[in-house]
Amino acid sequence: MRDSLNSIRIFGAYSLVMGLVLFFIPHRILPIFNISMVGEDWIRLLGFVLICSSYYYIRSAYRGNIEFAVYTIHTRMTAPVVILLLYLTGSIDKSFLPFGLVDGLGGLWTLYAYQKEKQRVTNGTQ
Repeated sequence: MRDSLNSIRIFGAYSLVMGLVLFFIPHRILPIFNISMVGEDWIRLLGFVLICSSYYYIRSAYRGNIEFAVYTIHTRMTAPVVILLLYLTGSIDKSFLPFGLVDGLGGLWTLYAYQKEKQRVTNGTQ
């Protein structure tokens, strides 16, 4: 499998685990990150959304959908910026910052892998 597709498959697996945790056992995990359990309904809904999006990531990787991989770079690299802005404006607690970092690093991994693949194709060294 191409490295860029492998990166979104792994990110999809991470997203699936996060979604399952938020859907089924948020009360066990969120306190570790000092995240409030107030309004648990939205947390479980977010878990379901993550489960759904992980399906797109994993299926796209296995189907070889490189365009999807490229699209994920844009949003995943935007995540740390948005989370940092929310933190700086006092809208969220600092405990959310690592999640933005994971998204951003995942996006960088996919970008790096994709650029290497494009360069190999350009040089004819697939």
